[in-house]
Amino acid sequence: MIRVFVTGVRLQLLQMMRSGFDISAMLVWPVVFASIAFYLLDAKESPRLLFAAALGTAVMMMWAQVVIGAGGALDNQRVFGTLELLVGAPVPLAATIAPIMIAAGAFGVYGLLVTILWGRLLFGIPVTIDDPLAFAVALPACVIAIGLLGLITASTFVLYRSAFALGISMQYPVWIVTGLLFPLSILPAWIGPISWVLAPTWGFRALREAALGGSPWSSIGMCAVVSVVYLAISLVCLAYFERLARGRASLRLA
Repeated sequence: MIRVFVTGVRLQLLQMMRSGFDISAMLVWPVVFASIAFYLLDAKESPRLLFAAALGTAVMMMWAQVVIGAGGALDNQRVFGTLELLVGAPVPLAATIAPIMIAAGAFGVYGLLVTILWGRLLFGIPVTIDDPLAFAVALPACVIAIGLLGLITASTFVLYRSAFALGISMQYPVWIVTGLLFPLSILPAWIGPISWVLAPTWGFRALREAALGGSPWSSIGMCAVVSVVYLAISLVCLAYFERLARGRASLRLA
C-alpha cells in the first residue's frame, strides 16, 4: 500500500507539472492575491507583516489546489473511464485518492515560492526564517493536513459528478473561516471554534510562527492531530460514499 501511495503522489505531481491549467494557476493567482494583500496592508514600516501575508497567500493556494485540482483530477478520471477501475482496484480507495490530495497540496508549495519571490523582488520583503528547522517541519505538516482535509471532501467528489464545480465552491468559505482573508477577530465569535478544526488554520499558524518567531511546535502538533482525525473520518466517509455511489451507479459521467 505504501508503494501505491508513493507512486500515486509521484504520478499526480508529474501530471500537474504538465498541466497548463495548474501551472498557470500557480504562477498567476499567488501573484494576484499577494499583490492585493500587500497593497491593502501598505505595511512599509512592518515588512514582516507582508511576509506573513505572503505565507497566508501560499496556504490559500494550497487549499485551492487541493479542492479544485483534486476535483478536476477526479472529473478527468470519469472522462477517461478510469474512476471505476480505481474504485474496483484491490487496494483501498483511500490509497488511490489520498495521493491525489497530498500531491495537490504539495504542488501548492510552488505558490509559496512564487509568492515569496514576487514579494522579495517587487516589494523588498526580507525573507528571513526565525526557526528554519521548525519551518522545514511545518511545511510538510501543513501540506499533509490540508491534503487529508481534502480527502474528506473527496468522498463527496466520488459521489457527485460535478467534482470540479464543487471544489470551486469550497474555496472561499474555508479561506474566510480560517482567517486567511479576514482576521478572525473581526468575524463573529462562533466562527472561532470552527476554525480550530480546519487544517489551514494550524498550517498557517505553524508557518507564520516558524518564520516570524513564536511557538510553532504546538501548531505543528495540531496539524498532526487533525491529520489523524481527518484520515479516520475520510476512511469511514469513503467507504460509505463508495457503497452509495455503487448503489446509485453514479461513478460514470452522464
